Amino acid sequence: MRKRLPYTVRFNPSNQEIELAGTIRPERETDFELVATRIKRSAAAIAGAFYINLRRLRHLNHTGFVALARCLQELREDHPELAIKLIISTMIPWSEARFKFLSEIIEGVAVEIHDKAFYPGHSEVENERLIPSLRTQTSVLWKHERKLLTRHGLRPGARVADIGCSIGDFATLVHKAFKPEAIVAVDHSQPFLEYARGVAGEFDLDIEYRRGDLSNLLLDDDSFDFVTCRLALNMFDRPGDILRELFRITRPGGRLYLMTEFMSQVYGYPRDATVGWTYRRAAELFAVLSTELDLGPKTRGYLVGAGYTDLRIDLLEISGANTDRHDFERVRASWASFIDREIAAAADTDDSDAERMRQGFRDHINAITHRRGYPTWPVCVASGQKPVAPPRAAT
Repeated sequence: MRKRLPYTVRFNPSNQEIELAGTIRPERETDFELVATRIKRSAAAIAGAFYINLRRLRHLNHTGFVALARCLQELREDHPELAIKLIISTMIPWSEARFKFLSEIIEGVAVEIHDKAFYPGHSEVENERLIPSLRTQTSVLWKHERKLLTRHGLRPGARVADIGCSIGDFATLVHKAFKPEAIVAVDHSQPFLEYARGVAGEFDLDIEYRRGDLSNLLLDDDSFDFVTCRLALNMFDRPGDILRELFRITRPGGRLYLMTEFMSQVYGYPRDATVGWTYRRAAELFAVLSTELDLGPKTRGYLVGAGYTDLRIDLLEISGANTDRHDFERVRASWASFIDREIAAAADTDDSDAERMRQGFRDHINAITHRRGYPTWPVCVASGQKPVAPPRAAT
């Protein structure tokens, strides 16, 4: 049997991109020749920009680094017309310093840090001041959500990946309620992960928390029975990139579970006009920061587009009639304060616009606390199954 290499080299001619993934540890430079040949052959087939994607290259030893540098130098000599762009991620701690060095010594080689462009508004939404609100938010949702998880395919003993895990409270609740075989939870926010690890340690929970780029996960293909992404897909301007990664790590027959929002459909009686305008405007402001909070209506289409089948979709409407009003008020008041303080400032709204939004948030909170009020927060819960590949015909 042929020995499986610890790395892969794939060329995508449509994107003019070659991807190196895994671990490359050659003992001698000549051991790198297979990789160098693939890079040079790919470059010879294109014109213009040539992308070398290194976001999933977990390890490259010194010998490999020297061999790659030599390969790029030869590539520049053979194809001086090519613009070579190395795509890296800050999720691989050593990559930025090493590959930026290559761009400094080899003319025509540039470095692009993928996640800095991919998470343009996340310095705002990864703020540790949101932790208390996020805890209350999960407690509000879990009461309703737990009943739906079994319908959407979660079973005891499953291998679970919680992608965009935030502060880890959902992973904690799943661990306690469903006793999975394993949970791996990934997020981009260091403050959130530090909090999550602290809780897991305090409660002696076996949850593996990782910091990662959600569009480029360092997780194996087909490795999880149940993959979740709750109120995180909304935060990206290219959710399709995330879904492709979630599809990749879901095992055939396994399920992806999503939770998305209907931001523009948030309602609050008796001042529904101002409440409605405010949440529609909030969705517009997030869009300026390259995030989309009104993803709920598009969830089905995204699941179909990603290749999932056997779709199951539920509309979960949090309201003053089915939720503790005090908790509901805390969640919406915290988000109102956050949007006013962080998002409105980052999106550079004018004073009159900002004040109108503040009034709308006050009116929504009034609907929550008023004994005759009726507030809502609609959330889409959806899941799909990754198809099982048909058996190969006998030859």
